[in-house]
Amino acid sequence: MSLTCPKCHGEMRQYERSGVVIDQCGECRGIFLDRGELEKLFEAEANWNAQQTPPAPQR
Repeated sequence: MSLTCPKCHGEMRQYERSGVVIDQCGECRGIFLDRGELEKLFEAEANWNAQQTPPAPQR
């Protein structure tokens, strides 16, 4: 079963990023998220940023 874009009615494809399934239209390239998925992406980004921050130097 394929999804249809609510904007342009093109065919949607699904892919996973950071444990979140994202629906993207192959025609207009619009991205559509289900409830709570944006918050999950924000959380994943915050966790990644926390891992990239070097520890503060000790005096």
